[in-house]
Amino acid sequence: MNPIKSCPHNLCDMVQSLSKSPSLDSFLSIKETISIQFEGDGPLGILFIKNDDELMEVAGILENTVGNEYHELEIGMIVQKVNNFEYKDFLYENYMKLIGISWKNYGNITFEFTKPIKNDIEQFLLEINCESHYELFEELGAKTYEDLKFIEDTDLVNISKSDKLKIKSSIKKIHSEIFVMDSP
Repeated sequence: MNPIKSCPHNLCDMVQSLSKSPSLDSFLSIKETISIQFEGDGPLGILFIKNDDELMEVAGILENTVGNEYHELEIGMIVQKVNNFEYKDFLYENYMKLIGISWKNYGNITFEFTKPIKNDIEQFLLEINCESHYELFEELGAKTYEDLKFIEDTDLVNISKSDKLKIKSSIKKIHSEIFVMDSP
């Protein structure tokens, strides 16, 4: 393993020269932010792409590499920062150079990632501060707002009364806005 070294001034100066205007800012609904410090010898093993939103996304993780040793790293995560340098301030190609130089020279790099919202249900639960129950809805097969109308009290057995009330009243609100009922 390489010893950890601090960033020399010439690398920091080079990073500043690679910077661009933040005019390409793009915002996503974010589920959570995760910071991972990678340390080790050999290839980092994280494959990146510039996605349709011009963001840097983890596209793959190679086996038998340093990146593969970190279970919290997932395909689909969005890179926000590398060693405190924000992605929005760089061109994709220059940011890739920053990652390569940092890893090659120091064998230590810290990424800040976000996980984007996957579907309507995740967004719904996030908005009512009940995102911890996402796995339950996933097990029930709920993926869209339309699927919420099939959720019953018996499906929410292991959920606290306050969360159950928030979920049920929010489902009722969504469906009352979606379906307009004719009066008899």
